[in-house]
Amino acid sequence: MRLGVIWVLLALWAVAVALSVNAMFQPPTGDGFARGLNRIEGFLGFQAAALVIALIVLSVRGWAEARWLRRLTLVPILLALALVLLVGGIILYAIVMDG
Repeated sequence: MRLGVIWVLLALWAVAVALSVNAMFQPPTGDGFARGLNRIEGFLGFQAAALVIALIVLSVRGWAEARWLRRLTLVPILLALALVLLVGGIILYAIVMDG
């Protein structure tokens, strides 16, 4: 039962990530300054959902008996951390290069 919960959570996380990537390829809506914000809003919304699922996966990591499955449960949180570092690095680069 516990093993099935881990796989379901990993599948939900993968779906949330796929939906966030799909949101970036939607046609932009709106006019003027806000044109295209629907894509960013969709991406960040689904990434937030993926982060919550990744934290849940991390909390049930101890249920996995196999070493490879415990390592696999680290993938969602590591990818979320990589995304946060990437966005933070881009923001920092923009601030430094502006001055």
